[in-house]
This record gives sequence, C-alpha cells and structure tokens, in this order.
Amino acid sequence: MKELMVGVSLPQFTAEPQVMLDGVRRAEAAGFDSVWLFDHLWPLGRKDRPILECWSCLAWLAAITEHIQVGTLVTRSSLRHPAVLAKMAATVGEIAPGRSIVGIGSGDQASRPENEAFGIPYYRGDERIDQLVSTVKVLSRYLNEPSVSHHDDFAAIEGLPTSPRSHPPPRIWVGGRSEQVLEVAGKEADGWNGWGGTPEDFAAGAQLVLDYSGGRPIEFSWGGQVILGNSDSDAQAKLAGRDPKHFVVGAADTVAAQLQAFVDAGARHLVIAFPDAGTAGTYETFAEKVVPLLAAGA
Repeated sequence: MKELMVGVSLPQFTAEPQVMLDGVRRAEAAGFDSVWLFDHLWPLGRKDRPILECWSCLAWLAAITEHIQVGTLVTRSSLRHPAVLAKMAATVGEIAPGRSIVGIGSGDQASRPENEAFGIPYYRGDERIDQLVSTVKVLSRYLNEPSVSHHDDFAAIEGLPTSPRSHPPPRIWVGGRSEQVLEVAGKEADGWNGWGGTPEDFAAGAQLVLDYSGGRPIEFSWGGQVILGNSDSDAQAKLAGRDPKHFVVGAADTVAAQLQAFVDAGARHLVIAFPDAGTAGTYETFAEKVVPLLAAGA
C-alpha cells in the first residue's frame, strides 16, 4: 500500500446519476485512490434538494470501476438493520473484491429530523453509541465469519449464514470522536476516520484508538472539506458566506500545508470533499497541483 492515499467525495447531491458517474470516471482517470459517498436521505438538512441513495450507488460504482476503492463516509448505523447492511456490504465486496470500505458512524442530533421523516428510529445519547457498537460487531462478524449470532437491545440474530464471502472482505472504518466510538474503532474495526477538526484533535483521537487496539493494525484516515483556488484570495472569494472553520481553504501550497499537518498527525488516507465536486476540473486541479506537494511532504 502507498504511504499516503488520497480520495475524493463524489457529486451525490443531484437528481442526475450521470453527474455522479462522470465524477467517478474523472476521479479514477485523475489517479485518486478512492471515491466516497455520504449516507444521507436528504442533503445535510436540506430536504428540498435531491440526493442519490448511498448504497444503491455504491454497488453501481463498484461495477463500473476497475482499480479505485469505493466507500461510504459514513454509513449511518441507524438507517438499516445491521444484518441487512452487512448483506449489502458483502455484496458490494463481492462486486469489487479488496476495493470496498464501509465507513460507519452513529450520526448526531442533526440526523434526527431525517430519521423521523423516513419513519426510522432515532437513538439519543449513549443509546446512539450503543447502537453503533452493536452494528459494528454484526458487520465485522458477518464479513469475516461463516455465521453470525448476536443478541442485544438492537438486534437478535441466531446462526445466520453469511454470504457472499469476498476475499479479502470489505474493510470497516468507524467515524467519530467520542471515547466510546474510539474504543469500538480500536477493538472492532479495521480503521478510524476523523472528520474535520484540527491536527491536534486528530492525533489525540488516533492515539486513543491505538491504545484500545491491542496492537492490531489500524488504518487512520482524515476527511474534510476543501476549497482550492488559484490564489489564497481567490479561494477566500469561493468560500463566500460559508463558515471557514469547516473548510481547508487556499491556493495549492496553502491547502497542501494544511493537509500535511493531518498526515504528520498520523493520517494515511485523506478524503477530500469539494463543494464543487461536480464541476469539471475540480479533481484534476487538486490531483495536478496539491497531491504532488503532499507526496513530497508539502
């Protein structure tokens, strides 16, 4: 595996599948290592905007690509019964052996209206984390063992045969920053994703995951939103009225330096989300101007 891998989120907030398909072809042609979908039923609290469903699209992407990894960042654990989610993940893993990653998280308070609008239970507080832990355990066993038995307050499964059984199986990344989430990432998952925050936040989270891992190998990834401009001032203009604390913003060298700080903090896979991901040239410019700087250590 390369020392550093770089992936991009796809233009999923659209009613036109061709926009997303063009995006994955552009990303693969530009040499990115991975492509990612969000697991929302409407876009980030905007139920008036269109969105393509995550897992339906992931199977499609797996089938039309050859080399690039495909993943979710993150699947929300409450949206599907864990055994059904595991079956879906196993199927995508069979379509794209060794290329699929199930990034999974619990969601947060902002997820509540979405769950409730679709008639899906929403879990609060510690119960939400407990449900995530339950789902990760079912996923891990389903993807790695010949049968699954699991009983808790969220799922009752007895002697369920697992199929398909892809080799290697899809990898599981857990996303989130609470200590309970970091513990389940260390004990149950193949990797951890830290979204946003600071390099210091990332390093602290990664250390806790390592502490819980018992020496198991863990993949560390960072994900966040990037606005790339021809200059720092051009990028700031593109930022417009958005909250700057949620973005990495600047010209190529500025963006590379900020991302390198996360690499130095332990990230070995960067997942970049662009507000203008559907615009031709967005991936290509990042691959041409930023990735080489990261490869050289910024």
